[in-house]
Amino acid sequence: MIGVAREIREHRGTIARTLRETFGVGLSDLGGALSWGEARLLLEQAATDTSTCYGAELAGWAYPASMLDLIGIVGQHGKGALDARLMPWQMAEDAKQKPTVDEVAVASAEFEDEILFS
Repeated sequence: MIGVAREIREHRGTIARTLRETFGVGLSDLGGALSWGEARLLLEQAATDTSTCYGAELAGWAYPASMLDLIGIVGQHGKGALDARLMPWQMAEDAKQKPTVDEVAVASAEFEDEILFS
């Protein structure tokens, strides 16, 4: 019970979403329709499944993806999927990198040039 409560405290939104989307139960069901022991088992399963929000977060991925999802990305983009950095583990790495001040300035200037008022 303490371990489940600790995980919920650390990953509340992700666990709530995972329980609801994957297993059809919510945090409000804990202690009633969902026992703490069953919640532990469900979270253990979700933690090893990158197609769940919780599993993807624990793996450090940018988004949840099953093996079929990954095969679909490669099928659509070929080897370019890896070069285009479309895989969830690559996108998570990209998100950690902050743009430089110069990159932000260039992007802002390009954005302002594209805005047209008529």
